[in-house]
Amino acid sequence: MKIRWTGHSVRLRISPSELDRLLVGGAVTETLTLPGGGRWSAVLVPVDETGLGLEDGCLRFALGPDARARLAAPDAEGVYFHTDGEPPLRYFVEKDFPCAHPGAPEAQEPPYETFAPPPGFKERQGD
Repeated sequence: MKIRWTGHSVRLRISPSELDRLLVGGAVTETLTLPGGGRWSAVLVPVDETGLGLEDGCLRFALGPDARARLAAPDAEGVYFHTDGEPPLRYFVEKDFPCAHPGAPEAQEPPYETFAPPPGFKERQGD
């Protein structure tokens, strides 16, 4: 699972096997362990109601049945939500598709499983 956050949004990108795990009732967790013992985690869990929260220092994305069904649709790229409170926050879970541009070798990113792009995806990426 890949995670990106800004001051007003947080996004998870998941692989096909992570979506499969979610659809059979399993959680998907990503943890960053820092030298010296610090840790930060995010977890994506299948539950009855969609929501976003922080529990014991772990960012918890909860996806209800309707959101999971929408995400599982072959033509879906993701599911998108926002909070009603202040400050406003957008949060979403997207399928991870192949990058339009190769990454820098210095990034040393490991190979990662991706979804096949849906029709029109490549054209929207602005080759």
